[in-house]
Amino acid sequence: MKIQKLIPAKATLPEEQSDAIVVSFGPESKEHLRGKLFSVVIRKRIPTKSASYKWLYFHIKNPIGAVFARAKIRRIFTATKDEALARAKEMNMMPAEIAAYIGNDETIGCYELEAFQLASKPITKAALATRMIYHPPQSFFILSRSAKTIVDEMAGFSVATSTPLTKVVQ
Repeated sequence: MKIQKLIPAKATLPEEQSDAIVVSFGPESKEHLRGKLFSVVIRKRIPTKSASYKWLYFHIKNPIGAVFARAKIRRIFTATKDEALARAKEMNMMPAEIAAYIGNDETIGCYELEAFQLASKPITKAALATRMIYHPPQSFFILSRSAKTIVDEMAGFSVATSTPLTKVVQ
């Protein structure tokens, strides 16, 4: 019997990093994804501005517990509370929900997204565990190049050619 070595889903070294991040979402996001009802997502933690990511993979938390979709990242940015509230429609959120999430913070991280792709079948943590070491992110993690190839294959995502990460000019 041949034992398959599992690769880590999370990139631990810069040379292992793909152009994709995995972000956790609540189960209520599933229907929003199916309907493509938003184009901006807010998060308390976002990747540093030193790298450019092309894909955001949606890990839907329990009871689903699966990678459910991905979307192209148009840009990652920081917004003030007022700027975030002005984009409520793009987030498909009520202004009160946005204000409650931001709380007393002065700014919030934002992902502006497009080109949503639903997985042909959600990839459960158990299914991912047959091919890689996968732990759902608390907030986000950078997907390794090898893991991205496997996730794309398992989800039936069209395989887009990845380009190396580039520095963002400030």
